[in-house]
Amino acid sequence: MAGLSTTIGASGCSSPADTHALFATSPSASSHLATGARQDSGASTREEELIRSAEDLDHLAADGEAEAAWAYYSQRCKDLIGGLSSYRALLNHIFKDRTPEYGGVTVRIDGSSAQVVTVDNSPTAPAGSMDPRTWTYIDGRWQFDNC
Repeated sequence: MAGLSTTIGASGCSSPADTHALFATSPSASSHLATGARQDSGASTREEELIRSAEDLDHLAADGEAEAAWAYYSQRCKDLIGGLSSYRALLNHIFKDRTPEYGGVTVRIDGSSAQVVTVDNSPTAPAGSMDPRTWTYIDGRWQFDNC
C-alpha cells in the first residue's frame, strides 16, 4: 500500500494506519540502498524490479484495483488476509475519502528480503506512514510480505 511498500501496509496486512512510509537509514555492509528513480544506472535489475513492483502495488491499491494488487502479495499474506474479498474490503477502508500523493520509493535490499518505503506527500497520510514495509524475493519475483 500500499505498500499500500506502500502499498496495504502500503497496501499491507498491517493496520490501516500503516499505509506508506519514509525510509531514511544508511545501508549496512550486507545491504544496498536504492531510491525510486527507475532510470538510476546504479540500480540492479532486482532493485529496479522491486521499485517497479512497489510503485505498481501502491497505485493499483489506491485505484481500487484489488485483483491486480492482490497478485503482488506473498501466499503467506494472502492466507492471513483471508481472500480477495477481504482484501477488497480492506482497500476500501484504507482509501475511503483519501487520495495518496506518491513522491517516490526507497528500498534497502538484504539478500532475499527488502525494506521498502513509499513516500506519500498527502496531508491525509496515516500516522504509520513512516514505517518501512517488508518485501521478499520468492519464486523469482518480489512479493509484498508485510503481514
